[in-house]
Amino acid sequence: MIRSVGMSAVLFLLPFAVYFLWLGSQRRKDAEVVIESRRHLPWVAAVGFVLGVLGFIYFTDFSGATPDEVYVPPAYKDGVLVPGHFAPRPQP
Repeated sequence: MIRSVGMSAVLFLLPFAVYFLWLGSQRRKDAEVVIESRRHLPWVAAVGFVLGVLGFIYFTDFSGATPDEVYVPPAYKDGVLVPGHFAPRPQP
């Protein structure tokens, strides 16, 4: 879960990083660009929001196991830690 939330946060912040890099490069050229560029922030936020939501949907729907598998949590067997994994669902 933390991976999907983290990746969604990165995808949300990515347009802001690109925007501020562009703004920094334009600031050196012309000071009026800084005042005029604030009108772009709602668009940058909207793009970031859409990317974040799409990333969250992707990482929650397209990762993990198939519907016919169950999660087996980590356990100790004979003094050895067996990591958690997905296994086929037992047949009744």
